[in-house]
Amino acid sequence: MNKYCSAALALAACAASLTATACTAGITTVAPPATSAAAPSHSASVARSSSSEARAGRMISVSGSVGSFPVPAGAKVAENIADGQESIVIFSSITPAKVSSFYATALPQAGYTISGNSLVTQGGGTVAFILFSGHGYKGNIDALSNFPNSGVSVAGLGTKNVTTITIMRK
Repeated sequence: MNKYCSAALALAACAASLTATACTAGITTVAPPATSAAAPSHSASVARSSSSEARAGRMISVSGSVGSFPVPAGAKVAENIADGQESIVIFSSITPAKVSSFYATALPQAGYTISGNSLVTQGGGTVAFILFSGHGYKGNIDALSNFPNSGVSVAGLGTKNVTTITIMRK
């Protein structure tokens, strides 16, 4: 396993632990993003956003067989790698609330179905979790407002507003 996969796994593990903590603490809803029309629920409701937010993004060519995938405008893509049947994109500079809001519109416009979009605030940080599928793939997007340094680093990533997109063949 290369250092980039380790970084993605560390981010995903951190995000998963925050989800488990939030669920066991009884956190089921959170405040909506500033541009959201409905509050996302921890039980996987989809945040609403305007189509102008989706247009505020761009399509990037994703390593592997995925082709292209939307990312928010201003996202600083640090990694774009493929490992077998899995493609991973890691970017920074976008808050979890904006990630949640952007993908609520951008994924359906790109032909993907969202099965969950949650925004959870826990311990002074915010985490967004998005599950999606389409075009023969399934994936998840995990965004953290504060990525605790676990000894894993990716050049140019930093520890604030870190997002990992994992896309794999169904």
